[in-house]
Amino acid sequence: MMTKKDEVGKLIDKVILDPIWLRRLSDRVYQLMLEDVRNQCDRTGNRRMR
Repeated sequence: MMTKKDEVGKLIDKVILDPIWLRRLSDRVYQLMLEDVRNQCDRTGNRRMR
């Protein structure tokens, strides 16, 4: 039986070795960071983000 740690490790290996999966992951991280910055700007009233 695989533990959660083993499952995560297996997934990490898959992503690191596959350029398509790595690109998908980095695109998703970028989207989440951009959304967070926009939310921060909305909270502070700073609308300079394009």
